[in-house]
Amino acid sequence: MEALWLTVLGVLTAGYFALAGFDYGTGLLLPFRRREVALRRMNPFFLGNEVWLVAAVGVLFAAFPRLEGELLSGAHSTFTLVLAGLVLFMAAVQLRLWWWLVFTGALMVSAGWGLFLAHLLEAPWPVALVMPVLFAVHGWVFQARLWKVFPVTAALCAAPIPLAFSSVDVTGLMAHPDTLGLLAWVAIPVIPLVVVLQWSIVALSSR
Repeated sequence: MEALWLTVLGVLTAGYFALAGFDYGTGLLLPFRRREVALRRMNPFFLGNEVWLVAAVGVLFAAFPRLEGELLSGAHSTFTLVLAGLVLFMAAVQLRLWWWLVFTGALMVSAGWGLFLAHLLEAPWPVALVMPVLFAVHGWVFQARLWKVFPVTAALCAAPIPLAFSSVDVTGLMAHPDTLGLLAWVAIPVIPLVVVLQWSIVALSSR
């Protein structure tokens, strides 16, 4: 059961970074692109991409109720940066505010996830630059409609944090087996549908 829920959490987390990564990448590239066109291309995917993060957080709190304490230990300011960036980015995109607010929100989120990666790896802060760079490249590939390259940059965005997270010992941090069994009836049938639907949207829009 532990392996199952770690797999579910890993898939949702990887899906979030693979898909929302080009949202943040688009935001980071706004100073260098035609802004209205770039945002118009991103908008059909925007809210759907963020659903992956909501689902991952839901699984984290439900299946691993004590794990968030381990993850937040020593990284409260990093998660504050991520959350503030998410709020700013989502509000700026949905309310069509100034482009520089979209850029600032994307930069905050990207830098926050980069700092979290460095925290997980116990690495020096320059490692934090990995996520903004990957997001920017992924966003450029999406905006340029380079669909043959898109799976590659998606995988590069998806891999770092789940791989770094795999080093965390989750022994004793999972929910009660009865709770996990109940969650399985709800989550396991839904997750494949979400995966298929989201990638179908991307595939149809790429034509």
